[in-house]
Parts: sequence; C-alpha cells; structure tokens
Amino acid sequence: MTRSSLGARRLPYLGGAYLLIILFAGRAALGAEAASEAAPLVAPRSGEGAYKLADGPYAVEQTKNLTLRDAKRDKDLAVTITYPKRDGPFPTIVFSHGAGGAGDSRMPLVRSWASHGYVIAAPTHADSIALRRQKEPDADMGGTLRKAMADGEGWKNRARDVAFVIDSLGEIQEKVPALKGRLDAKRLGVGGHSYGAYTSQLIAGARVIMPGALEATTLADERPRAFLLLSPQGRGQMGLTARSWAAIARPMMAMTGSRDRGATGQGPEEKLEPFKFAPAGDKYGVLIRDAYHMSFLGRPAELGAAAGLLAAFTSPGIAETDQAAVFDAIKVATIAFWDAYLKDDAKARAYLQSDALPTWSKGTVRLDRK
Repeated sequence: MTRSSLGARRLPYLGGAYLLIILFAGRAALGAEAASEAAPLVAPRSGEGAYKLADGPYAVEQTKNLTLRDAKRDKDLAVTITYPKRDGPFPTIVFSHGAGGAGDSRMPLVRSWASHGYVIAAPTHADSIALRRQKEPDADMGGTLRKAMADGEGWKNRARDVAFVIDSLGEIQEKVPALKGRLDAKRLGVGGHSYGAYTSQLIAGARVIMPGALEATTLADERPRAFLLLSPQGRGQMGLTARSWAAIARPMMAMTGSRDRGATGQGPEEKLEPFKFAPAGDKYGVLIRDAYHMSFLGRPAELGAAAGLLAAFTSPGIAETDQAAVFDAIKVATIAFWDAYLKDDAKARAYLQSDALPTWSKGTVRLDRK
C-alpha cells in the first residue's frame, strides 16, 4: 500500500433544495475546531495536473416523474435519470442518496459525471423526508437519522431498491424514449453519499450484523463493476465490523474530509475503514482537507457564502474554507475512478496510481491505495 501526503435540523430553502445538516454535539464540534487548525484548502484552479477538472463535452438532461413498479415488494419507486444528450451507450451509475434526501435533488457532482459520458440513475428511498411527510407531516431529520441507524429492514430495502433499478434498466429505456440505447448495463457502477454510501457497501458485499441477529449477512449484487463511497461508515455503525469488508474484491473508492463527522462522532479515519479493511486490489482511500459532510455532492460549492454560513452550525470556521476548491478535488478523484473502472481508461487508472492528484492539490488531498 502506498500513501500520498495530506498536505438535525431543517434549514431554509435554498436554490431549489433543502440543505439538510446534522447538528452534532460535543466531540463533533471539537473535531471541527481541530480540523480548522490546518491551513484552508486552496487548490489550483488550473486544470494542469488535474484529471478532467472541467465539465465534460456533453450537454446534460434529467428525467422527471419517472416511477417504476416493483410488484414483488408492492412498491412504487421514483427514479431520476441524469444523462448526456448524445447517442450512447454510456456506462451507468446507480446513485443512492443520504438519509432524508431524494434522487431528484439537484446534485452538481452527478451533473458533472453525466457531462463526461455517464448515465446516473438515482432512486428516492423510503426514508426521504418528502415521502415521509406524505404520511407523517411532522417527520424531521433527527428522527430520520435515528431510525436509519437501527432499521435493519430499511437497510435491506435500500439495497433492494438499487438491485431493482439495475433489474429495470431495460424498462427505463422503454419508458423514456430519449434513453433508448444510452444505458450500458455491462459497465455498471454503484455509488452513494452518507446513508447511500452504506447502501453501496451492502451492494458491494459488506457483511453486516442485522439488529437482533448473531451472524453477519450479505446483500451483495454481482453485477456492478465498481463502487464509490462518499462519507461512508466505519466499524461500530449499522452492523459493520472489522470483518465486514473482507470479501469485497471489486474496485472501491472511499472518500471523506478533514471536517467530515459521522452521526455518532466518527471522524475521517474511521470513515476510511472500508478502504483500510478491504482486501488489496483496486482500492482507494481519499481524504480531502476542509471537506465536510455536505461537501461531496457539490451544493456548498454552488451556494458559496450561503453554504458556509449554514455549515457554521456544525463546523466552526467552515465559512472561511474554499468549498469550490474542495469540490474541484472531489470531481477530479471521482471521475478518474469511474473512467478507470467503468471505461477501462488506462490513463485514468495511471493517474490514480500516481501522486498526480496530491501534487496538483498542493498536498491538500491524501490518496491512499492498495
């Protein structure tokens, strides 16, 4: 293994989507203060030395009001497809949102991937605040998070949502004529943020101990080729143990930030445990200075100062960080990963195997690999 240097409340409606931020107590605030002692990330805006920093060549379109019927579970599943407006086929990524979120949320990261020639299918899981409020008008983020961390049936259903979307790729192309011939089911990836990163781990083959169970179980799906975990969970959360990742043989990237705190106070090194405990072979751990929990989808970079003000609730000093630079690093690392393992791009893989990313970021990105 080589290492490169490191150099809940509902907040106001902004830019078409709620920015949902967990309010951590005690140790989370202390962790944020400790992280702020380091110099802020100031990555170069030049693309020299970066892998595909700029958006790609394709215009991007997004579906609306697409619902799939899962007869086996007697369930309707809303799915949002973000795709290049060009004939395909393109590699396809199923992306799982965080607790309380939704597949139709505006996600700059997803739009960036699509511009580089990917189709992204994002289901809206049952824990979505918007869905829950249809039945429970007073549903809030805190309750959603508490339930998610202990709800074994919810874990299973999220994994089944992802598997069902994969099952339905042909049907999706029939329902949306513009997608006909654009989805490549043989070049398939799965990724997710926060709770969605946990869902992605399940699909990758992480073995977890369900509530009330004595032995670990797996919900692995053998069809995806690669997995991206944005702000994932480590040991001691949601049935994960040090042995949970031992059977994950396919390519995987786990990504976190110096200000990224979990719901139980887990810090960045704990969030990199899926990388640490997985077997060697096409595994990557990425730590980005000044990235916090909401940095990874790109909304803080898009909102600018407003995002910094809101994030100050949980991370003192975040308003002084350069979230645009943080997001640049996230885009570069993630598109290099997808290109390497869904497009079999030798240059992308060589980029990940080199020190080019930490060098370009002036040491503010740590890239571990094995």
